[in-house]
Amino acid sequence: MIQTRHQIPGRVRLRIQPLTQNHALASRFERHFNGIEGVLEVSCNPGCASLALRYQESLIDAAALRSMIDAILRDPLCAEPADAETDAGIQCRGCRQATQRDKKSGSWFWRLLGFGLLCGYLGYVLIREHVLKRPVAQSALSPTGLIALVGALPLLRDAWHETFTERRFTIHQFLAFSLLLAILVGEALTAFEIIFVLHGGRLLETYVANRSRREIRRMLSLSIKDTWVVIDGAEILTPVAELKAGDLVVIRTGEKIPVDGEIEQGAAELSEAAITGRAEPVYKTQGERVFAGSYLEQGVLYVRACEVGEDTYLARIAALVDASLDQKAPLQERADVLAARLLKLGTISTLGTLVLTRSLSRALTVMLVMSCPCSTILAASTAVSAAIHNAARRQILVKGGIYLEQIGGARCWCFDKTGTLTTETPEVAEVVAEDAQELLFWAASAEQHNPHALAHAIVEHARDQGVEPEQHALSEHLLGQGVKAQVRERTVLLGNARLLESERLRLNRRLRHAAEEMSERGLTSVYVALDREVLGVLGIRHQLRPGVRETLEALRAEGVTHLCLISGDEPAVAEGLSRELGLDSCHAGLLPQDKAEVVRQLRRDHGSLVMVGDGVNDALALSEAEIGIAMGAGGSEVAIEIADIALADSDVRKLIAIRRLSDRTLRTADQNYAFAVVTDLAGVVLGALGILSPAMGGIIHISHTLGILLNSSRLLAHRPD
Repeated sequence: MIQTRHQIPGRVRLRIQPLTQNHALASRFERHFNGIEGVLEVSCNPGCASLALRYQESLIDAAALRSMIDAILRDPLCAEPADAETDAGIQCRGCRQATQRDKKSGSWFWRLLGFGLLCGYLGYVLIREHVLKRPVAQSALSPTGLIALVGALPLLRDAWHETFTERRFTIHQFLAFSLLLAILVGEALTAFEIIFVLHGGRLLETYVANRSRREIRRMLSLSIKDTWVVIDGAEILTPVAELKAGDLVVIRTGEKIPVDGEIEQGAAELSEAAITGRAEPVYKTQGERVFAGSYLEQGVLYVRACEVGEDTYLARIAALVDASLDQKAPLQERADVLAARLLKLGTISTLGTLVLTRSLSRALTVMLVMSCPCSTILAASTAVSAAIHNAARRQILVKGGIYLEQIGGARCWCFDKTGTLTTETPEVAEVVAEDAQELLFWAASAEQHNPHALAHAIVEHARDQGVEPEQHALSEHLLGQGVKAQVRERTVLLGNARLLESERLRLNRRLRHAAEEMSERGLTSVYVALDREVLGVLGIRHQLRPGVRETLEALRAEGVTHLCLISGDEPAVAEGLSRELGLDSCHAGLLPQDKAEVVRQLRRDHGSLVMVGDGVNDALALSEAEIGIAMGAGGSEVAIEIADIALADSDVRKLIAIRRLSDRTLRTADQNYAFAVVTDLAGVVLGALGILSPAMGGIIHISHTLGILLNSSRLLAHRPD
């Protein structure tokens, strides 16, 4: 009856069979756990029978929570519905696996077919009225009335649910009642047009959400079909799907690690960019932990599998990212906020007209004027559409109007390091030596044939300084340490502190002090020795993206109060960059789940938050933030899919452009809303006085539309730079 789908310290997600489509039970769970001390967050999805709880371990544990769930389920009021249909929009990874694919595809097919039929009938109406010049029947029993009634069923269902299950009154009830009344009194074409817009919006929203989930699953998959497993002393090629905990897996240079486990034998340099975002390879040896999805750049590892398949860290992150799409706090779009302001006014105006005039016709006119979504939907949607088009021309992809609304008010901005504030290309920032030219010659000669990005940086810097490296050096890669080369029959060593230790080389006081200063400033130290004498040290860093300093200064000038660096990189490197840029806080050495927890904490401390990142390791943090912004060029596809806004060319200066465009869009929407309210009130007065008939209500709608479109179109030419 109860299955644990995912559990980490402080968070558990359960699949509870009786919860399937049982909205009453979902409400009961939410009411109960919201009142329990130590429970921080409750997320209940009856569509997939999922209950997620985030809790404070010092106050309550998972066993106690499960006991409470059992007690609630034993209550006879919590009976399982007889027919629990599975919602077509699969809400989480666990129930996605349990749901039959034919049901999901079938539901999407019927939705698409329904919208296609609406489009076809709309085309028929336009041809009949504007080409053939023949009126369309609009009575309740006419084809238009019947089609409008069928199309309104999803809205009527939502209105019923909000009224009798959620017990709240929203624009859905007001709009649903107005549509029914319009159909009954012979204004079916008006109702049909509104229903057509609503269906199209819902269909597009569902498509985008499903596409994002598919891309997340594809990008976070291992893409490994087979791997080598040691069985009875022999290496057997085994499908990854058949691996189990305890298997001894062999991974060689150029292969991905398919399991989470512990190194039992061997040493290697691993790229953990998919896990931590760290650009430099990490040296790991016997006894250390490795994660599925890491790429083995150099060496051979024998790994004892601890977690396989969906239990691996990367798979759990994929599940959390997927679930977080549905577990975000439900924020109202600006159109809904504006509509709520008219809700009470529309209700009062309609009832007041009916009481004072005792005329159903006048009351209906007032209701149609106030319920028409032109004033509430067009006021925001046309401004947002123009702004999104403006942003797209500047290579900024905005995935929804709500994100334009929120980014302007966010006071806390968080940034990933590598790929976001810095490029993934290293550069030589400093050279400390008695003779810098000599050091660069030996260092560049030793790295001449090394394909590593760090080697390219050293060779390029030497050439920029007019130093041409030796073309025929013989070099040997020292795993986890650096390079040993023979240049002009002399021995050159170039690498990290581990190399100095293994070769028993000593630094003088000056070089030791220089290396310490580099570390404090976030530089990576690379030592160069010639014939066992240390010549000097190179300070390496990743290049800052153009415009980073100007962007951060502009954000502060425009009201951002907290700038934060969140990185999987080495703490010394990240903290050095944070000090250099004058950021308010720095969190380094983090795994993806840790990044997400930092984002949640900052949201609690600072309210609305923007997260800017570029990699797979940033996906969970991007989904936890109110606004996730992905750096497009060179960034991972999964980050772009999960983000709310993507910068196609990774120009950080566009962050300021989109924030300023947000402010301008909100001002334009408010202007539109003010204009719509004035015309609505004029329509109400004229309708109440009997001057405006229901048929003439279209004049109000036309004036709404023309005025709002003209004002919003100014955003197309706006330059936010």
